[in-house]
Amino acid sequence: MPNATTSSTPHDAPVTAENAPPVKVKPGERLTGERAEGFNAYVISLYSEPERMAIRAICEKTGRSYGNIHRILTDAKVPMRNRGYQKPSGREVQRDDVE
Repeated sequence: MPNATTSSTPHDAPVTAENAPPVKVKPGERLTGERAEGFNAYVISLYSEPERMAIRAICEKTGRSYGNIHRILTDAKVPMRNRGYQKPSGREVQRDDVE
């Protein structure tokens, strides 16, 4: 039975949206050390597969600004998606197929 000093996830397990609690940070609050690293990993997991949240949605969920979230992603060299609607993957409709 785990006690208050142990966590449910191993220390070497990567932080993902599934094993990290939602983090709401006060506006203007500085994050340093392990808390900042954990928050950055959480933001990256929300933006990346399988969550694929938009930056603005991450802003609403975490309480941080668009610029802060964008900086976290670019500093981590996360490939940025194109702006706007993302066309679903699959077979593209050819002009010949449409009557």
